[in-house]
Amino acid sequence: MQVEPMTGAYMTWYGTLGDEGVGGGLPGELSSEANSQTVIAVDIFRDLVRNGLCPCSPGIATVGITTRTLEIFRLQSLQCPQLSIKAFVKSLCDIQGVPFKPYLQVQFSIAFDVYLNILGHIHGRVQAALGRDSSDWRLANACPCCLYHVEGEPELQFRLLGTWDGGNSLKRLRRNERAEAFDQTDPPQLAKSKEYTDTRDAGGDYYLSREEVNQWSKEAIKEMLEGKAEDSEPNPCTERWKNLSEELTAKMWGVYDETGVFLSLCRHSFVLLIVDMVASGELAKYPLAILNRLFEVIGEGIGMGYDIGCAFGTTVANSPLGEKVEHLRFTSLVGAFHGHAHSRLCQTSHLCTYIKGLGIEHLEQCETFFSESNELASSVHHMSVFHRRQAIARFCYHHDNLEAYSRLSKFLVDNYKQAVDIQATLPALAKTMSDLGIPSVDTFNQWLKEEKDYLSGLKKEPAEETVQMEYYKKLVKLEDAEFKLIAATREWVSYTPGNISQAFGRADQTRRIETQRQHAIENRDDLKKEVRTLEVQLGVKDWWTSGSEDWEKAKKMVVMAKYQRALDKLEGLVVARLFELTKLNMSRTGYKLQTYIANALKARSQAIRTAVTSYNDAAAELSRPQLTWDQVIKYSFLSDFDLLRDARRDVRSELWSQPAGRLALDQYYKLLRAPEEILRLNKEICSLITYIHEETAYIYIRLKAEEIRQTDPLLSIQIIKHGWERGRCNEMHLIRLRKLEKMPGFTGSLTPGRGVLYPLVQAAMEADVQSQSSTLNDHDADEDAPPPDEDPDEEDNALAELIAVIQVSSD
Repeated sequence: MQVEPMTGAYMTWYGTLGDEGVGGGLPGELSSEANSQTVIAVDIFRDLVRNGLCPCSPGIATVGITTRTLEIFRLQSLQCPQLSIKAFVKSLCDIQGVPFKPYLQVQFSIAFDVYLNILGHIHGRVQAALGRDSSDWRLANACPCCLYHVEGEPELQFRLLGTWDGGNSLKRLRRNERAEAFDQTDPPQLAKSKEYTDTRDAGGDYYLSREEVNQWSKEAIKEMLEGKAEDSEPNPCTERWKNLSEELTAKMWGVYDETGVFLSLCRHSFVLLIVDMVASGELAKYPLAILNRLFEVIGEGIGMGYDIGCAFGTTVANSPLGEKVEHLRFTSLVGAFHGHAHSRLCQTSHLCTYIKGLGIEHLEQCETFFSESNELASSVHHMSVFHRRQAIARFCYHHDNLEAYSRLSKFLVDNYKQAVDIQATLPALAKTMSDLGIPSVDTFNQWLKEEKDYLSGLKKEPAEETVQMEYYKKLVKLEDAEFKLIAATREWVSYTPGNISQAFGRADQTRRIETQRQHAIENRDDLKKEVRTLEVQLGVKDWWTSGSEDWEKAKKMVVMAKYQRALDKLEGLVVARLFELTKLNMSRTGYKLQTYIANALKARSQAIRTAVTSYNDAAAELSRPQLTWDQVIKYSFLSDFDLLRDARRDVRSELWSQPAGRLALDQYYKLLRAPEEILRLNKEICSLITYIHEETAYIYIRLKAEEIRQTDPLLSIQIIKHGWERGRCNEMHLIRLRKLEKMPGFTGSLTPGRGVLYPLVQAAMEADVQSQSSTLNDHDADEDAPPPDEDPDEEDNALAELIAVIQVSSD
């Protein structure tokens, strides 16, 4: 089918509908003599709609679906993503009183594809008319608050705050040929795919291509990094958070082609980019590919939250993007929810609460998006590659322009109120500090450093004890080697006149004895060399002997070291658990969040069980008290952990380890983040107001539409329609923000600034002034009236006038 002529025909038909568009009254009659052929019209109410048809086949069409019906299904499927074409066609059959037949579903699907193609071409024409048809324009302007820059706005540490994560609900089953026999190979080999190649691209500017993503595969990165030294700084969460291994994914995801999507959002939930996860879990190449594009389009000052953000920070630093990460100030962050499932040592460096410039942002928007997109999952599992991407891209466009944008002002207002409420707790913190004897707020920073050093210290033994214990172990081994050498030297085979005839058959046994003796000599000599080396390091003059004072002291130290290592491991796990459990008792933590955190901590219970067993084995050698699982799991706070009195450092008496001190520490860092959040919100509110003022009130409605109407009135109608996708919510945004302006603690401004479109807005406003001046002259205006720019109430009424302009634009 020729889409361009059909696009023009659709715009002509749409132009005849009047201002109300598809939602208006009934269309005109369909001429029965059109092309002298019979056309079956399918609509919700038979015989009411008789024009605006979409064909179901190329060439001569004998069946057409009305545009109204297709538009109703398009909107309903966006609001209810689980609604399938089959269910909708069955409903049409029920309304019209005819039996459902499978070919009707196919015909409707073809017509719907044609309709979406037409809408896509119209969208392309609108974007071209607005000068926004570049491939990266949507990404560079995805969010009005994050990316709409206003002259004189403050410089923030994070220019863009976002989050990314993988979700496997939007996976798609691969269509394979029927296997003749069950494959018992390891890993199992799947049957060949029977899918045909579809070259159509339905992802638009939301998706990154597979080719671009594969440039960041493990093999490609190895080639790019050949000869470069890798930074191997250890990460405390590396072993806990792992993506699926290739062997595991081959078995688990083999039946799928796309196993889900890897999604990136800004902090206001606008979609930035999407990539398909192909026959794998969350591999590093997905966020690396997205990050590379974000660097190219957005630039510096990006902070992205990730459930494994701590480990990914190490990965990206060792990748070819390492230099850009440092130059463009990229920060890999951990979201607040997932952060409390990380080790406490990781939290002290990566948790949102402790990151300067982050405000009160939680960086968990992906979970909300996936919760909403789960409704789409059932309908995309069996789609083709093209239709799956088309459905996901449609969902994202609808989510951005109707869902995320409509909730934008509510997000700003709610966060502002929360930040102001946090600031109001400053007197309570001051009283707590006085009650606890905390001299200044600098103490809290010192506490966090002490806690980090303490948890880090649990992972290693003191250096001064290590060499002494190693020397003692070598002496024990040397003593054992001496006994083995003596035993090997004294071993021989005795022959008598009765068995002398067997001597010639025992040559192998004699060689074995001699070999053992030679090995014993070599082992003793090697140990002597190692002992002498350690003696030089320790400055030992007299060789330690069994029973000597130094010998017994070192022996006790070695036994205690085994106990201490078991205790340190158990302590590290339990202390981290206790610190994280404090989150369960924090205010503003809902029951569901508490439940999820508790489940995350329960996943770590097996590690604690193993550590308890190792501890009990070591404690038995020192006659220390044994521990049971119930004793460990029931501890409420660090001060209840009596085992710490046997640790190298007893921190139970430290104020930062006690419940009151920890609550004060948490409250202090919240108070640090609240002004940062208010500063960011003031900037974002100004950006939104300016966006509404420049984008909707002048460019879409008053400037571009009027300009293009002279040459292409049909395209002008589509521009107005496109602008009203978001414009319908602007009045609601302004009303919410005006209420916020009256709230105590508000420090921002609702006066529009000068954004990227200001020159065009200024030109339009000057044209309006000239038009008004001409009108006044024609009607003999009062000479004593003050000119408009001298009205003392003009600045106070700026926002009200802006609302009025938007209302006029809608009319």
